Amino acid sequence: MFKKTQLALVALMTITFSIAQDNTIDINKKKLEIGKTDVVFKVKGMVCSFCAQGLQKSLSKLAYIDKKNYTKGVKVDLKDQITIISTKEGAKVDHQLAVKKIIDAGYNVEAAYYNPTGTKVEQISLEIKDSKKGKHKKHGMNHKHKG
Repeated sequence: MFKKTQLALVALMTITFSIAQDNTIDINKKKLEIGKTDVVFKVKGMVCSFCAQGLQKSLSKLAYIDKKNYTKGVKVDLKDQITIISTKEGAKVDHQLAVKKIIDAGYNVEAAYYNPTGTKVEQISLEIKDSKKGKHKKHGMNHKHKG
Protein backbone atom coordinates (compact mmCIF):
# COMPACT_ATOMS: atom_id res chain seq x y z
CA MET A 1 0.00 0.00 0.00
CA PHE A 2 2.85 2.35 0.81
CA LYS A 3 4.31 1.73 -2.69
CA LYS A 4 0.98 2.62 -4.37
CA THR A 5 0.71 5.83 -2.36
CA GLN A 6 4.30 6.70 -3.15
CA LEU A 7 3.78 6.02 -6.87
CA ALA A 8 0.59 8.10 -6.91
CA LEU A 9 2.41 10.98 -5.24
CA VAL A 10 5.26 10.84 -7.77
CA ALA A 11 2.76 10.76 -10.65
CA LEU A 12 0.90 13.76 -9.21
CA MET A 13 4.15 15.71 -8.80
CA THR A 14 5.13 14.89 -12.40
CA ILE A 15 1.77 16.04 -13.76
CA THR A 16 1.89 19.23 -11.66
CA PHE A 17 5.43 19.99 -12.86
CA SER A 18 4.39 19.34 -16.46
CA ILE A 19 1.41 21.71 -16.18
CA ALA A 20 3.55 24.36 -14.49
CA GLN A 21 6.07 24.10 -17.36
CA ASP A 22 3.29 24.60 -19.93
CA ASN A 23 2.25 27.82 -18.15
CA THR A 24 5.71 29.37 -18.47
CA ILE A 25 7.78 30.83 -21.27
CA ASP A 26 11.38 31.97 -21.46
CA ILE A 27 11.79 35.64 -22.30
CA ASN A 28 15.18 37.31 -22.03
CA LYS A 29 16.58 34.30 -20.14
CA LYS A 30 13.82 34.54 -17.52
CA LYS A 31 10.93 32.18 -16.89
CA LEU A 32 7.61 33.98 -16.96
CA GLU A 33 4.37 32.35 -15.85
CA ILE A 34 1.33 33.34 -17.88
CA GLY A 35 -2.07 33.16 -16.23
CA LYS A 36 -5.28 32.29 -18.08
CA THR A 37 -6.33 35.94 -18.38
CA ASP A 38 -2.89 37.40 -19.21
CA VAL A 39 -1.45 38.24 -22.61
CA VAL A 40 2.31 38.85 -22.77
CA PHE A 41 4.02 40.92 -25.45
CA LYS A 42 7.76 41.09 -26.03
CA VAL A 43 8.08 44.76 -26.99
CA LYS A 44 11.24 46.52 -28.18
CA GLY A 45 11.89 50.24 -28.08
CA MET A 46 10.65 51.31 -24.66
CA VAL A 47 13.38 53.21 -22.86
CA CYS A 48 11.84 55.38 -20.15
CA SER A 49 8.94 55.61 -17.71
CA PHE A 50 7.19 58.06 -20.04
CA CYS A 51 7.19 55.32 -22.71
CA ALA A 52 5.67 52.88 -20.21
CA GLN A 53 2.98 55.33 -19.07
CA GLY A 54 1.91 56.12 -22.62
CA LEU A 55 1.65 52.45 -23.52
CA GLN A 56 -0.25 51.65 -20.29
CA LYS A 57 -2.72 54.45 -21.00
CA SER A 58 -3.32 53.32 -24.58
CA LEU A 59 -3.78 49.62 -23.77
CA SER A 60 -5.93 50.22 -20.68
CA LYS A 61 -8.60 51.76 -22.94
CA LEU A 62 -9.31 48.40 -24.58
CA ALA A 63 -12.76 47.11 -23.56
CA TYR A 64 -11.53 43.67 -22.51
CA ILE A 65 -8.83 44.88 -20.09
CA ASP A 66 -9.35 43.96 -16.42
CA LYS A 67 -8.33 47.21 -14.74
CA LYS A 68 -8.31 45.58 -11.29
CA ASN A 69 -4.94 43.99 -12.04
CA TYR A 70 -1.56 45.63 -12.55
CA THR A 71 -1.76 49.38 -13.29
CA LYS A 72 -5.21 49.76 -14.88
CA GLY A 73 -4.86 46.25 -16.31
CA VAL A 74 -1.41 46.75 -17.88
CA LYS A 75 2.11 45.98 -16.64
CA VAL A 76 5.10 47.36 -18.53
CA ASP A 77 8.57 46.08 -17.65
CA LEU A 78 11.11 48.42 -19.23
CA LYS A 79 14.15 46.41 -18.17
CA ASP A 80 12.96 43.18 -19.76
CA GLN A 81 10.97 44.88 -22.56
CA ILE A 82 7.78 43.00 -21.66
CA THR A 83 4.20 44.26 -21.57
CA ILE A 84 1.45 42.21 -19.94
CA ILE A 85 -2.26 42.91 -20.21
CA SER A 86 -4.81 41.39 -17.88
CA THR A 87 -8.06 40.53 -19.61
CA LYS A 88 -11.54 40.13 -18.17
CA GLU A 89 -12.52 36.50 -17.56
CA GLY A 90 -14.63 35.25 -20.48
CA ALA A 91 -14.17 38.42 -22.55
CA LYS A 92 -13.61 38.21 -26.31
CA VAL A 93 -10.00 39.34 -26.62
CA ASP A 94 -8.77 40.93 -29.85
CA HIS A 95 -5.04 40.23 -29.70
CA GLN A 96 -4.43 41.99 -33.00
CA LEU A 97 -6.00 45.20 -31.70
CA ALA A 98 -3.62 45.15 -28.72
CA VAL A 99 -0.69 44.54 -31.09
CA LYS A 100 -1.89 47.43 -33.27
CA LYS A 101 -2.06 49.75 -30.23
CA ILE A 102 1.54 48.85 -29.34
CA ILE A 103 2.72 49.43 -32.91
CA ASP A 104 0.77 52.69 -33.18
CA ALA A 105 2.57 53.83 -30.03
CA GLY A 106 5.82 53.34 -31.99
CA TYR A 107 7.20 50.05 -30.67
CA ASN A 108 8.17 46.71 -32.20
CA VAL A 109 6.28 43.62 -31.05
CA GLU A 110 8.66 40.69 -31.35
CA ALA A 111 6.38 38.01 -29.87
CA ALA A 112 3.07 37.60 -28.08
CA TYR A 113 1.78 34.77 -25.87
CA TYR A 114 -1.40 33.79 -24.09
CA ASN A 115 -2.75 30.86 -22.09
CA PRO A 116 -6.37 30.34 -23.26
CA THR A 117 -7.03 27.13 -21.32
CA GLY A 118 -4.94 27.96 -18.26
CA THR A 119 -2.80 24.90 -18.90
CA LYS A 120 -0.77 25.62 -22.04
CA VAL A 121 0.84 28.80 -23.36
CA GLU A 122 0.37 29.50 -27.06
CA GLN A 123 2.13 32.00 -29.30
CA ILE A 124 -0.02 34.58 -31.08
CA SER A 125 0.47 35.29 -34.78
CA LEU A 126 1.78 38.82 -35.20
CA GLU A 127 0.35 39.65 -38.59
CA ILE A 128 -2.00 42.58 -38.77
CA LYS A 129 -3.97 43.98 -41.64
CA ASP A 130 -2.65 47.15 -43.24
CA SER A 131 -5.86 49.14 -43.53
CA LYS A 132 -4.45 51.39 -46.26
CA LYS A 133 -3.61 48.60 -48.71
CA GLY A 134 -5.83 45.76 -47.52
CA LYS A 135 -2.83 43.43 -47.31
CA HIS A 136 -1.18 41.72 -44.38
CA LYS A 137 2.25 42.78 -43.31
CA LYS A 138 4.70 42.00 -40.58
CA HIS A 139 4.77 45.01 -38.35
CA GLY A 140 7.36 46.94 -36.45
CA MET A 141 7.88 50.62 -36.08
CA ASN A 142 10.76 52.14 -34.19
CA HIS A 143 9.74 54.46 -31.37
CA LYS A 144 11.58 57.73 -31.68
CA HIS A 145 12.60 58.62 -28.15
CA LYS A 146 12.99 62.34 -27.62
CA GLY A 147 15.33 63.70 -25.03
